[in-house]
Amino acid sequence: MSIINVVGAKIWGGGEQYVYDICKQLQQRHRTAYILVDQSNEDMQSRYAQVGYVMTANLYTLKGFLSVNAVAKQVKAQGIDTIVCHSGKYILFCIALKQLTGAKLVFIKHNLVPGKTDMYHRWINAQVDAFVCVSKLVYDDLMTPVIKDTSKYHVVYNGIDPDRFQSFSDAVPMKSKVRTFGYSARITERKGLYLILSALEQIHQNNPDVRLIISGAGTEDQIKKLTDYIEAHQMHSYVEFIGFTRDIEGLYRSIDCLLLPTITREAFGLVICEAMYCGVPVITSSSGAQREIIDDGESGFIVDPLNEHTLQQAMEHVMSDDVNLPKIITNARHVVEERFMVNRVAHELVTIIDNLHSTNH
Repeated sequence: MSIINVVGAKIWGGGEQYVYDICKQLQQRHRTAYILVDQSNEDMQSRYAQVGYVMTANLYTLKGFLSVNAVAKQVKAQGIDTIVCHSGKYILFCIALKQLTGAKLVFIKHNLVPGKTDMYHRWINAQVDAFVCVSKLVYDDLMTPVIKDTSKYHVVYNGIDPDRFQSFSDAVPMKSKVRTFGYSARITERKGLYLILSALEQIHQNNPDVRLIISGAGTEDQIKKLTDYIEAHQMHSYVEFIGFTRDIEGLYRSIDCLLLPTITREAFGLVICEAMYCGVPVITSSSGAQREIIDDGESGFIVDPLNEHTLQQAMEHVMSDDVNLPKIITNARHVVEERFMVNRVAHELVTIIDNLHSTNH
């Protein structure tokens, strides 16, 4: 089995980390992994070169269609038998690639997009050989009454690569007090970042030692909006924006609690699992699949309903002596080790792909 992952994103995010981690696992299983990225994205090319064979094409123009014939020739020349699509934006490109090469097509559903029943989407569903949903919520959203055969739809939870957190591999530090909060996601309102800042401003009035470290990538306008907000509200003394960091272990060591109060629906939440593995309690919302990861009050905290006031209450609660942090930390680590590790993800994906090809014989 050799697969090609089609990655059309411009900015590194959870889906791109997913591809990286899976390709690394495939390498360890002596399976050949290719990653197709845009020819202009040197950052993606250099990162993926560490875990697989990088192929390039002009993906950003007309969603790659100008390059599909050239890519198909490379796919056939390399004997690639499985195409893995990671974005609905590139599913037509991947279908065309399948038709030109005869490879099987797997669609990893990283996002919450309700299933549609029109003729166009029914045709797309018929072309895809297997759908892999990163949570039960994604699976449920995809299901529609017109789908009679659900055998090609699978739930395979996302998972973390513990090699990225080697300093936490043996044991996690048992925090006894929360003083420094952290945020690690894209710099956008839909992740609840400004709810955090608003709640923190209120908390700071009575708790001057409270801190917030913000990590994440964003557009120039998004970052300017954030820095302007911090300056306008005079929060620069206790809010630090560090931008995107590859030292994710260092971030988790420097914070006492991760905040991810997503406003829009969350398809999974890999950063939640990362924090839980590294001994960092998590406060998140119930906007998506978070309840499939966290048991509220046992392995983390879920704010529902989500608003500035309820988030502030949750933050103040975790800062109080009423919370048994070691218990939360221990439970959270156990949940991730049992359910959300990337070796399990890779095993289940490989099984699905192998079964696709075995039906041909």
